Amino acid sequence: MPASMDKSDRGIIRNGTEKDLDDFFELYWISSLEHAQYNEKLDALKSKEQCKEYIVNRQREFLKGKDEFFFVAEDNNKIIGMITGHVAKRDEAEIYVIERVGYIDELCVSPEYRNSGIGKKLMEKLLEELFKKDVEFVGLGAAYKNVAINFYKSCGFIPESVWMVREKNHKETKSDESKSS
Repeated sequence: MPASMDKSDRGIIRNGTEKDLDDFFELYWISSLEHAQYNEKLDALKSKEQCKEYIVNRQREFLKGKDEFFFVAEDNNKIIGMITGHVAKRDEAEIYVIERVGYIDELCVSPEYRNSGIGKKLMEKLLEELFKKDVEFVGLGAAYKNVAINFYKSCGFIPESVWMVREKNHKETKSDESKSS
C-alpha cells in the first residue's frame, strides 16, 4: 500500500465490468484459500482452473442482472477490492411478510489493503444500492471463525442465525452428550 496515500483517499469505487473478471477471481481465490482453513474437509477446493471457470462464468451472468451488483476498488489502476450482492426472494418467501431481501455475496480486499477503509467503502456502496431496491434487510453469511465478523458488526450487521454441519460418520462423544439439551 502506498505510504504517501491518505487513508481516506485509498481506492476509487466503481462498477465492476467484464474486463475486471480476472482480477475479481484472483481476489476471490485469495479469500477462498483463507476460508478453506476453517474446515479443511468441507471447504476443500477444486483446482484453481476449475474454480476460475465456474466463478468467472457465474459473475459474467450476474453482470446482466438488474438486481445484481458488482463493485471494485482501484488504486493506481490495480483492483484492490471487490464486492458483489443481489436482491432476491428469501427462502420460503411465501410465508413471510418481508419476501425480498438484499444479499452480500462476496467481499474481498487484497491483504495489503485490509484495515485501510476499502472494505467499508465497498460495503457502504453496495448497501446504498441494495436499499435503493426497496428492501428492508440485507444479509450475509460468514463462517463463525472468519476474522471479518467484527468488520461486519462494525457495518451494522448482527448475528441472526447459525448454519451448522455434521459429518456423515460423526461419532457421538461424552463431550457431545454433556452439551445436549
